[in-house]
Amino acid sequence: MDNSALWVALLTAATAVVASWVTSRGNSQAARVQAEAAAEAARVAHKQEARRATHLGFIQQANVMGILYLRIPKYLKVENQEARQASLTGLRDQLRDSYEPFMRSLAIVSLECRQRPIEASRAVHVASTVAYTRLIAVEEDIREADAFREAVTAYLASVESFIEAARQAEHEP
Repeated sequence: MDNSALWVALLTAATAVVASWVTSRGNSQAARVQAEAAAEAARVAHKQEARRATHLGFIQQANVMGILYLRIPKYLKVENQEARQASLTGLRDQLRDSYEPFMRSLAIVSLECRQRPIEASRAVHVASTVAYTRLIAVEEDIREADAFREAVTAYLASVESFIEAARQAEHEP
C-alpha cells in the first residue's frame, strides 16, 4: 500500500468519525427538542383539563343552588303562613348548606382560571348573595316575593354568563 492510499484511508476514516459524531449530536438535540415539545404539550393539556374540571365543578355547585332557588316560588303560594315559613326555612337551610361547597369551587375558579371566568364567577356569587338576601326578606314579608323572583332570574342569568365565559376561555390559547 502506498503512502497516498494510507492518507486517503485515514481521511476517509476521520471523515466517517466526524460525520457520525455530528449525526449523533444532531439526533440527540432533535430528541431533546422533541421531548421538550411533548412535555410542554402535556403540561398545556393538563392545565386545560384542570380548568375545564374547575369550570364544571363551579357550574355544578351553582346549579345545586339554582335548583334550590327554583323550588322556592312554589312555597311562596302557600296560604298558611306557618307552613310557608317552615318550608322556606327548610329551603334556606339547604341553601346555606350548599353555600360552603359553592364558595370552595369559587375559590378554585379564582386560582385556576382565566380572567373572564373569574369575573363571571364573582358575578354569580354577588347574584347569589342578592337572591339569598331577598329570600330572607320574603320570609319576613311575603310582599317581597317579586323582588326575590327577579333576584333568582338574575342569578340564573349570571350562571349562564359564567358558562359562556368558560366556553370561550376553553378556546383561548
